[in-house]
Amino acid sequence: TRLQQISDGLLNLNQGTLYPALVRLEQYGWIKGRWSKTESGREARFYAITVVGQKALRAETEHWRRTSQLIERLLVERARA
Repeated sequence: TRLQQISDGLLNLNQGTLYPALVRLEQYGWIKGRWSKTESGREARFYAITVVGQKALRAETEHWRRTSQLIERLLVERARA
């Protein structure tokens, strides 16, 4: 999948995981899907992030940064102990 390509194979989601997540994101209004043809002529669903999704992404990214910084501090403290 494209996610595997972008992550150099580190992120491996199967269809049973990916598509329910996309449906959920679309229900939240964070992404918008549309059907179109691929370069090979196959019908496929393409997704784009919405303005609401961009706002949510910024908030979630900041939350992730704070969480990862906290974990890093805890690991450093443990290593010092």
